[in-house]
Amino acid sequence: MMSYALAPGAGHRRLDERSSATDQLAQRFRGLPEDVTHRQVLTVFKRAAPYLGIPPRLVHAVDTLMSWSRAIDWIDGQRPIVFPSNEKLTQKLGIGVRQVQKMLANAARFGLITHRDSANGNRVGARGKDGRLIYAYGIDLSPLAVRYEEFAAAAREGVEADLRIKVLRQRLSAARRRIRTLAQLLEDEQIDSIDARTAVEIALLATSQMRRVRDEELLAACVEQMEDRAEGLGKAVAAVFHGASDAPFSQNDSPSDELCDAPITTTNQPDTAKAVYSSGYPKKGSRNGYDVRDPEPQTAVEADLAKHGVDPEFIATVVPEFIMTGSPRPTWGELIGTAERLVDQTAIHRSVWHEACRLMGQKGAAASVLATAHKHMRGDVDRPGAYLRGMNKHAASGLLNLGRTYHGLKDSARSEGMRSLSTGSDPRSIGQLAAAALGLGRGGRAHRLL
Repeated sequence: MMSYALAPGAGHRRLDERSSATDQLAQRFRGLPEDVTHRQVLTVFKRAAPYLGIPPRLVHAVDTLMSWSRAIDWIDGQRPIVFPSNEKLTQKLGIGVRQVQKMLANAARFGLITHRDSANGNRVGARGKDGRLIYAYGIDLSPLAVRYEEFAAAAREGVEADLRIKVLRQRLSAARRRIRTLAQLLEDEQIDSIDARTAVEIALLATSQMRRVRDEELLAACVEQMEDRAEGLGKAVAAVFHGASDAPFSQNDSPSDELCDAPITTTNQPDTAKAVYSSGYPKKGSRNGYDVRDPEPQTAVEADLAKHGVDPEFIATVVPEFIMTGSPRPTWGELIGTAERLVDQTAIHRSVWHEACRLMGQKGAAASVLATAHKHMRGDVDRPGAYLRGMNKHAASGLLNLGRTYHGLKDSARSEGMRSLSTGSDPRSIGQLAAAALGLGRGGRAHRLL
């Protein structure tokens, strides 16, 4: 509902319900309490404004208007009216006349000021020798005095809410840190049975979304969910480690009765004596009678792998994209079979593969092919065949450090993965996160929201 108040000499002032309510509020002014000054009113108003949704530009405007007011204007029988012209306000506020008019209208709608118009619409006033206003027409600040108690209560409640929200944000950060710590533990221990990455990404997404939320109920619900996720992840990790400590260590996947004996691969050892390869490499490589089932290193490359602790399980953690076996402990036979398939898929010439087997042994050759294919997939190697040929050359001269290569690949993958988890620099898409969240929700938490 809109009405108009006649302002002689200046047309009509537009009034709406909120401005009219402010007018009625101003009629209740009976002066400030004896122990309250107008400067205290301004201070309390500034503290309460953020919690009442009052824009900063209006706070600055009220502060500027109060500079023309005196303490004597706020006693009973007086009226805190200021009468600066629009031109003066444009100078003080640094805005145009039209913006000043809009600002004053908004201040009236927010219940901060009202207007007392003169006969010609000009703002004018005069003071006596004692400083009291003899007459004044302009901007009435009395609604601020009437709302003093409201401002004080809003500021007090806002501070208390800030403390509660601060505690909730600290709890949310603690839950996120715990989830990340557990994810780091799973990453260090190479445990892939728990999807810690999704938990970390959801925690990062929740923290980002709740950063500027002041709805305590919504924030508390999000905090409880993140704490539940952290607790559930902690229990899952504890269960994995408890099960690992109770499980028997030994496992025999070989046909013989010896531990750590690799099964016989379906691939026959190539007859290197008949292989045609004119590279100038020395003819003497691995010793005659190579047996893939022998757990002891049979070439210098295999000895280097053993020295650095690079076994089938280690290799599977570094190049998991090529390990198709469902067994938690892959064998050398499975890795050799995988390497032979990769030789064809990456267009590595068979003679290069055979030469690698002669110089490094089948285990060393398989490890070399897997590392080459992994680097090719990452974009670090353009020509896998040429790269493996270079590895053969280094193996022939005794300069191939394949064990260090695998540890470097592992450290690189770990640092990149944890950098992504901690900074969110390479998170999955919102659609993937939503799908992951829905997947977790189907396990019993579908009724909860981030």
